[in-house]
Amino acid sequence: MNGVDLARFDFDYDNTWQAFFLDADLNVYGRYGGREASAPEARLSKESLVQTMGEVLAAFERRKKNPAGPTDDLEVHPAPAQSKKPADFPLLKANHSGCVHCHQVQEFRLLQSFADGAFDKQLLFPFPLPENIGLRFDRDHGHRVKEVLPESPASRAGVKVGDIVARAENVPIRSEDDFRWSLHRLRDQSEIAIQVTRESVQEPVALNLSLPAGWRKGDISWRKSLRSYPVVWGFLGYPVGQEERKTTDIPEHALAIKVVSLRGQSGGIARALGLQKGDVIVSIEDNTRARTLEQFKSELLGRYGPGDTMRLRIRRGTETIELTGEFPDWFTSDRTVP
Repeated sequence: MNGVDLARFDFDYDNTWQAFFLDADLNVYGRYGGREASAPEARLSKESLVQTMGEVLAAFERRKKNPAGPTDDLEVHPAPAQSKKPADFPLLKANHSGCVHCHQVQEFRLLQSFADGAFDKQLLFPFPLPENIGLRFDRDHGHRVKEVLPESPASRAGVKVGDIVARAENVPIRSEDDFRWSLHRLRDQSEIAIQVTRESVQEPVALNLSLPAGWRKGDISWRKSLRSYPVVWGFLGYPVGQEERKTTDIPEHALAIKVVSLRGQSGGIARALGLQKGDVIVSIEDNTRARTLEQFKSELLGRYGPGDTMRLRIRRGTETIELTGEFPDWFTSDRTVP
């Protein structure tokens, strides 16, 4: 990523693979990529890639025949007002040399935001999934609606199975990644305007989806950048394995994160809850679903923020104890990325 214009090539920097479709002037006609917790390629397919490529080529031909001015160009993604490169992060420039990897861009963005006193909590949940607002797309198409989740913003707005999302705000949509980018760009808006094409209707259908509180949140356990989030966990731990479970009565497929050491002077999450070395975390609120350590961290970040009361149950020796504590303020002493 050394020297790359991050403003123009804006994507989910934790991704495994990413493509941009450009013309000679670096106008972006589409993005393709994206992943989730289940598998690196769960959001990708050869068929949807070909679909996106076909739509990009058609848009390019339309634009050649009918060139538009810079303020009313509906065929390309909005262009940035100015460029931004990795070296523009003072912390990266001062503390990193050599190759800059994609995930490091996101990590330095998090660290720089906190160091500048301008931490944006929306950075915790970048590139939200379409399911967050009630849409599940056909994987082999990319942006055709396969399912509308009940009682969701999409359902209430009137999105139908078979609709093709063609536009979201001022972003032309040619892939799921385009749509996730349009969601990612939202800041304090309480709704998103989309256009869909529908077989039974000749003209595009305009819809407004209301966005509920917390709509961005999702499973971030897979993200490399999770290690640079401004949270002091204050402990190291691991999921208890099957052999170790035999000495307890913790079910095989239940949560069991063992605290193996306490770290740092500020304490963070561990101190707020009163965790001790040897404790085994067995529930978040009353949820005992099995999780990795990263999934446990992801769920805490999805449930709580500074000032919220956390509630966990732990095993301490032969006792089961409920622990409560206030989620601490955002904080990190890190100034560089491993």
